[in-house]
Amino acid sequence: MAKRRNYEELGDIELSVQEDREITARINQAEKELDDLRISFRWGKEQLEIVKKAADTIGIPYQTFLKMAVYQRALDVLKDVESSKPKSLSYETRKSKTK
Repeated sequence: MAKRRNYEELGDIELSVQEDREITARINQAEKELDDLRISFRWGKEQLEIVKKAADTIGIPYQTFLKMAVYQRALDVLKDVESSKPKSLSYETRKSKTK
């Protein structure tokens, strides 16, 4: 993985197994957060209140609810588009139709 920040190398130090695990987990989390994209958009107050109410109903933060809902809807749209495409005929099917 490429370094994302300029920093001074301090050399090797001895860490306990626990310290190494904790530091590695924090580094991995920081790298993941750097990879996340942030988006923003404007919504009306009423729209946001409905989203917050729905998220609260199932017990999750509304930001998480939004991510889940948008992602699931995108998957559904792609699935619908894919299922509406005409299926190509296999070689055997085309061959039998020409006889």
